[in-house]
Amino acid sequence: MNAPVIVGFDGSETARSAVHYGAREAQRRGSELRIMHVLGWPVILPPFHAPYDQHDQGPRAAMLDLLAKAAHEVQQEHAGLKVTTHLLDGSASAVLLDASRSAQLLVVGHRGAGGFPGLLTGSVATQVAGHAHCPVVIVHDDDHLTGDGPIVVGTDGSSGARQAAEAAFQQARLRDTELILAYQTPRRSTAGAIATSTLPFWATVGDAAAGAHGAGARHPDVRYRTEVVSGDSAASALIALSARVEAGLLVVGSRGLGGFRGLVTGSTSRSLIDHAPCPLMVVPSGAASAPLP
Repeated sequence: MNAPVIVGFDGSETARSAVHYGAREAQRRGSELRIMHVLGWPVILPPFHAPYDQHDQGPRAAMLDLLAKAAHEVQQEHAGLKVTTHLLDGSASAVLLDASRSAQLLVVGHRGAGGFPGLLTGSVATQVAGHAHCPVVIVHDDDHLTGDGPIVVGTDGSSGARQAAEAAFQQARLRDTELILAYQTPRRSTAGAIATSTLPFWATVGDAAAGAHGAGARHPDVRYRTEVVSGDSAASALIALSARVEAGLLVVGSRGLGGFRGLVTGSTSRSLIDHAPCPLMVVPSGAASAPLP
């Protein structure tokens, strides 16, 4: 069987969306779905409002119950899907990063609770999105209800962007949907002149196109087109394009050049994670890109 799709789960509504998203991906790929929760010290006890703090159950027993219910729910919706659940102890980021070594995809919710407090709002975000050994998808509460629109990938000619393009072409093939290759124009100064860069703009676009089109040659059955986008930042440009085309997935590399320099670090990362109008896939540099069925 293919490597599994792993979902970080904490019982929240966002985590439920992540489970549904992961189930669809696992079924597309013909792989197992692993739903994983981590009980970590020193916050092993949940806050009083946490959804699994109920009927005086301990957090471990209550989470085992929620994991079982989540697994049953997706099995009812996806006949034949193999689903396993895992309750582990430790640091959420460390456990997820270790699990990503044997996964083809890691799915997490935008916001967490309990075992994943603030899952993607700080150091854990950087570690998971930037250092996982497989692509990471971040979903919001209602993302599992959509996903049929085109796929948008931000590319700039860097090796990380080429890996992102390869992952995006694979996703477009799996979903039989259109792929949009997005290149960002340099931001203009207040005087209207294009800001200087190490490479001329069109040379940068040419390099980006060459890398992305190389992935296109490997996937001749995928329909794709290119768009040059502008914005105050890489994040705003990609968010605006994704919203305009009603994208089903936005794909970026964890490191970039030119207009997408430092794409998933700092404020740009937070903007994409918080405001992407669709699920966001981050393809870490050096992540394995196993062929999909």
